[in-house]
Amino acid sequence: EEKGTLRGHSGCVFSVAFSSDGGTIASASGDKTVKIWDATTKEEKGTLRGHSGCVFSVAFSSDGGTIASASGDKTVKIWDATTKEEKGTLR
Repeated sequence: EEKGTLRGHSGCVFSVAFSSDGGTIASASGDKTVKIWDATTKEEKGTLRGHSGCVFSVAFSSDGGTIASASGDKTVKIWDATTKEEKGTLR
C-alpha cells in the first residue's frame, strides 16, 4: 500500500534511505542533490547541494546524525543530518 509520494527533485531518483528511527528519508538524484524529507508529513526539510555530478547513493550513519552521499563526480560527501551542512569530501 502506497503511503505517499515525495516530489521535489528535477532529475531521476537513484537512491533512498531511512534514518534509523524511521523519521527521516534522504533521496539522491540526478539533479546533483540530496533531499531530506519528514517521513510522517512527507514535507521537504532541506536540500544538500555540493556535488557536481548525479548523486547515485545516499546512506545514514547508524545513529542517524550523519549522511553520506556518493556521486558521479567521483566523490563521497559527508553531511550533518541536523544542520544539513557539509562536513567533508572523500576523493
